[in-house]
Parts: sequence; C-alpha cells; structure tokens
Amino acid sequence: MKILLVDDDDLLIQQLTADLLAQNYVVDTTTNGLSGWEYATANPYDLIVLDINLPGLDGVSLCQRLRQVGYSGAILLLTGRSSSSDKVMGLNAGADDYLVKPYTLAELTARLRALLRRPTLVSDPVLRWGDLQLDPNAGLVTVAGRGVVLSPKEYGLLELFLRNRDRIFSNTVLLERLWSIDESPGEETIRTHIKRLRRKLKQAGANDLIENVYGMGYRLKPDIAADSGPDPDPCPDQSGAPAAAAPTVTADQAAAARAAAIAALERFRPTIDERMAALHHAVTALDNHQLSPEVQTAALGAAHKLAGTLGLFGYGAGTTLARRLEDWLQQPNLAQSKTFCGLVTQLEQLLRSPPPLDAAAPGHPPGAPQPALQPAPQPAIVPLPPTQGDRVRVVAVDDDPMILAQLQTLLTPWGVDVAVLQDPCQTLATLTANPPDLLLLDLDMPLLHGLDLCHQLRQSDRWQTLPIVCLTACRDAATLYRLYQAGADDYLPKPVIEPELVSRIFHRVERGRLLQTLAGTDPRTGLANRQKATIELELLLSLAQRQQQPVTVVVVQLRPSPPVPEDCSAQHGLDKGDETALMATLGQGLLGLGGQAEVTSCWGPREFLLSLWGTDGAGAQTWLRRTLAPQLVEPLRSYSLALGTMALGIGALGTIDLVLGAATFPADGQTLQSLYNQASGRAAPCNDWLSLP
Repeated sequence: MKILLVDDDDLLIQQLTADLLAQNYVVDTTTNGLSGWEYATANPYDLIVLDINLPGLDGVSLCQRLRQVGYSGAILLLTGRSSSSDKVMGLNAGADDYLVKPYTLAELTARLRALLRRPTLVSDPVLRWGDLQLDPNAGLVTVAGRGVVLSPKEYGLLELFLRNRDRIFSNTVLLERLWSIDESPGEETIRTHIKRLRRKLKQAGANDLIENVYGMGYRLKPDIAADSGPDPDPCPDQSGAPAAAAPTVTADQAAAARAAAIAALERFRPTIDERMAALHHAVTALDNHQLSPEVQTAALGAAHKLAGTLGLFGYGAGTTLARRLEDWLQQPNLAQSKTFCGLVTQLEQLLRSPPPLDAAAPGHPPGAPQPALQPAPQPAIVPLPPTQGDRVRVVAVDDDPMILAQLQTLLTPWGVDVAVLQDPCQTLATLTANPPDLLLLDLDMPLLHGLDLCHQLRQSDRWQTLPIVCLTACRDAATLYRLYQAGADDYLPKPVIEPELVSRIFHRVERGRLLQTLAGTDPRTGLANRQKATIELELLLSLAQRQQQPVTVVVVQLRPSPPVPEDCSAQHGLDKGDETALMATLGQGLLGLGGQAEVTSCWGPREFLLSLWGTDGAGAQTWLRRTLAPQLVEPLRSYSLALGTMALGIGALGTIDLVLGAATFPADGQTLQSLYNQASGRAAPCNDWLSLP
C-alpha cells in the first residue's frame, strides 16, 4: 500500500514515515501543498494525509481538487482547529476522516490502518488464491497453513496482484505503486523481485500464480490450476516480454533481401577489406613469431567491428569467426597462433562469396526466417507502432559507418527517422538542436566511451527521461551491470536483429513518452507540458483571485500565413524535423527568461504559453515589446531566420510567422480558456512588436 504525507512539520514526517515503513507501507513525503498536488496527480496512492495549514496550497483546497479530478483513495486531514465548522468544511471538501492536534502517533497510525481497511470491511479481508492466503491486517502470507517469509517489496507485489486479479501491471506501473519517488530503481528490479516471489511461493508448495503478458507486463493467472512447470520468465528484454516471432516471407522477398544485402556489402567492401588487412597484418607478425602491442590492438579493434557488422550483411558464420578472433586477441597464445591464422583464412574465404540465400537479410542469423528489407507500412511484429501517424526520431551514435548506414536502411521503412553521428562528442549538441524520441548508443568508441556519455546525459535534468538503448558486442555480466549503472534503459547485442531492434525501439519510445507525460515535461523543449501547465496556471489563477492580483497569460505561436490546418505545416516549408528543431530553439530562448514568468510551457505542437504574476495589461504590453520579443530574436537568428518571419516558410503558399499575444486576468477573462482565446486573438508578428516605440 502506498501513502502520501503532506505536512510542513518535519518532525512529524520523520516519525510517521519511520513507523509506516516498519509496517511495510510505501511512503512519499512533501512539505508543500503545490508539490503535494503534483505528487498526487502523477502517482497512484492508496491514502493521502494532508495538513490543513500548508504553504502554497492549503489542505482543504488540495483535498477538494483531488476529488474533482477523480481521486478515489482515502484522505485524512490533520489540523489544530477543532471547531465543528472547520470539521464540516474539511469533510465537505471530500476528506474521509479528520484528526485534531495534538494527537499521539499511535492514534494517527491506527486511523490510517482503519481507513485502508474500509474497502474490505464488507467482506473477509483475507485475500485468497487457491491454498495461498494473505492477511493484510496481520501482514502474514501462508500456503496450506505454512507461513511464507517475504520481503516488503515481495509482499507488496503479491498483495497488489491479489487485490487486482484481472489487471495487467506494466513495469512502469509496478515501480510507481511499490517504490517511493526517492528510490527510483530500474525495470530490472521488477524482474528480480518477481523471480524471487515466484521461487519462494513455489518452495512453499504454491502453484505459479504470476504470468507474463507479452509486451504488457505481469498479472495474476486466470486459472490457478494451469501448468506449474518451469518458470515462464524467458524474457530476453527488460520489459518482461518474450522476443517477437519473425514473420514468414516468400521466395521473392528472400531474393530481394539477398540482392539488397549484396548491394550493401559492395558499398562497404573497402571498409571490410581494411579491417581484414589488419587481421592479415597480425597473421604476418605471428608467422615471424612476434606480435607487437600496436599490431595486436589494431587487429583486436578490427575483429571487434567485424563481429558487430558482418551479421548485418547476412554473414552469421562470419560474426562467429570474428568473435572467436576477438577472444583470441584479448589473450593471445603464441603457441596456438596456427588456430588464429586458420580462423582468418576461413573468414577471408567466407567473405569472397556472396551471402548465402538463407542468411541474406541484414541483421539475421543463418537459418532464421528473413523479413524483407522494405516491410509493409504496418508490420505485424511491431507491438507499438508510432502514435497518431507520427514518425519516431532516433539518434544513432556509433563510430562504425557501416552500422549507421545499415540502421538507416533497416529502420526507415518502419516509420523511424534515423539521424546518424560518428563523433560522440557532438551528441549533446545534436540532441539539443533536435531532441529525439530515443538514443541508440554504441559502447566501444575511441573518442568517448558510450558508458561515459550515457552517464553524462543522465546528470542533466533535460535528458533524465530520454530512452537510451546501448548497442554492444559484449555480453558479459560486468559490462551489462555497468551499462545499467550508467543509466541505460536497455541494450541490444550486435549483430542487431531487425525484428528485435524495431520492437525494442517502439516499446522504449512509448514508455519514454509515458514518463515524459507523468513528469509533466515536453520532450522537445524541456519545458512543462500542457497537462502540467494547466494545473499550475489554474492554481495561479485561483491564488490571484483570492489575493486580488492580476495575472497575464502570454501566447507564443508559429502561425502559417494564410492559416492552414495544423497537420498541413509541411506544405508551408516546415516539416516535422524543422518544426522540432525550431521549437527546441525557441524553448531555449524562453528558458533564458529565468524567473520572469511564473509558468513557461510548451502548449501545443507549435505553441508556447507563459504567465506573468502581478502584471496588468499595460505592463504586459511593455514586457512583450522590451523583453520577450528581443529575447526570441537571437534564437531565431541562430536558426537562420529573419526578424520574426521564418525564411523556411516563404513561398507561393505563404509564410510561417512567429506571433505574440497577451490577455490579463481578470480584466480580459476569468478562466484559463477565455484568457487563452483573448491572447491568441490579439497575437501579432514578433517584428511588429519590435517596431513599436
């Protein structure tokens, strides 16, 4: 069970948190009403404890807002006021109980337990599943009368599944329900706890009651009498889903794939020959009974890259040979130099012949069914296609041009735009200029190791939720541990297999978008998104009404001239990539305003919304002319744009202008929607504002 404590008394927070943690509850804490609202709307809680006198937003108003947005969990109000009117006000706001200070810690925890028990009072509170029983009151789990010792997280998982028998829980939801915000573990933690829970229940004699649902997560098995054989957790990826099955193909598709593989091979034949030359140089050195460190290092790098790329061209056997050469070069044994030379000869002979028919499709092992290089627009093996027709944007960082080229060949037909980058030192600039949906990152790069780059990105708040998938030929446990420690979300072993690559990308992109929404951040600009900004602006207007202060809402829009539907922007010279890059550029300009605006948000695909506290209409006009418009000019210039008018949009169909407008509460409207409509209706081009005296 998960509890949120909102109280500005640090001593109470510490004592109550320690007591609840000892009783296996998950506890989040905050001391501010506004942050309490953010916590409560971003995470599912079984119970919320609110102090009445809170900074930012009082407990009664927070309780009322929570009920208005549909929060159905228990709410307990704490206050030092004991009058009947205060109690009535709190209960009318939606609170389930009311506790007056001073009170003892024992009384408070007893009230919490009573509130958490209320939904099950009408029936037996003991949760049962076959011979398994979980008693929430006593915190005991038994199988056929025998006790089972579980850790707090294992107990929480089991209780969650038993209380929600028909629900499928994704890794993301399980993390939100059973871990506090301060813990923030990775998804691998879920798999570990699920395995331990399964093992303990099986040792106690219980059937396996938790099952994997492909591409979705975990749930309680519909039929407990189902097969209780080996652990059905074969998931090769971190989502808890088994690998997608490769589709069958026709002979014509296989032939087309083979022709494409041969063409790609010939394109990169000089690079492959260069790497083979490094191996032959090592063979010559071994024939002379010497292998200098320089030659060994060059040959090792060549073998490593061949192991990662030959599979892309259908040479599954070549990948195996290159990997054996790499293993030998890592710890060379001169007494077995003939073995190394023989492997080089075999690899040379293999590469002289075209890819075999059954292994021609790039990225697939020999003998596996081969999908065509240009699949159908909506391939069946992708569980999560791009939403609403949007193309997914991926930045791939690898020092091997062959892998980058093949990634573009594989991913483009699936609706994925791949921006390639050979220099890892340029990654941050590339991400900032045009933020992607996902980053594909090679580990072994000469200028900057992938793990170091991943760690640097995770140190920035801007890239905390960007999905990062690492590409590596290493499969040892130590490397994988370091990979997740650096902040990567997933990894793909080289050579990359097309169905697995596409499936992983779409899974991670969808999860990344969900995290961005929950975090209230727009992925393109790093500003607050519309959902979070709406909450903040409505709270700001409510506060302005109570304190009788003006608030000005400012809109910044990219507007086609003449107007066209939102989905037709490409006809006016602004394609998806240009739009994303320009929005990111303008977002950086708005961030440069510092604390001048109370709320700065990305309101839509081509729109920003800001708010100014204590600023009337005249002050807002001055601020637009003297501060906002000049602040946006420099970012526009850096994007090769004229003052306020984008050169990208100039043509027969018109232009796309940057327009600014403002409306003030309460003079121009009482609601957020009315203020937005007024500001949009008054919006004028940026260069018009600059020309005003």
